[in-house]
Amino acid sequence: MSTKIIQLKARNDDPEIKLSKGENYYPKTSADAIAGLDKFIAKQIVTYQPATETVDGLMTAADKKKLNKIKTEPFEGLKFKSPNGSVFVLSVDNEGKPVFTKEESDVH
Repeated sequence: MSTKIIQLKARNDDPEIKLSKGENYYPKTSADAIAGLDKFIAKQIVTYQPATETVDGLMTAADKKKLNKIKTEPFEGLKFKSPNGSVFVLSVDNEGKPVFTKEESDVH
């Protein structure tokens, strides 16, 4: 399907719209004045449902799962892994002093 572009020529000088006699111009229109344009545009719009941890949406399910792991409240402890693979939890005591505690491994 080809689209025709309509070009017109000014019949007279028209200083109000800044055209001189014989000058080419394109008429202005609006989307609702073009039959079928609204349906064509609707087909081009991609819509997304909200993402869940199992179904992709505006983001992937994997990203949603990662995002849900982010805590926004004060942390009770942060986990750190040492070079040898041991896991330590950093917390604070009631005076605000840092306390590192080695996390016990479930592997025997």
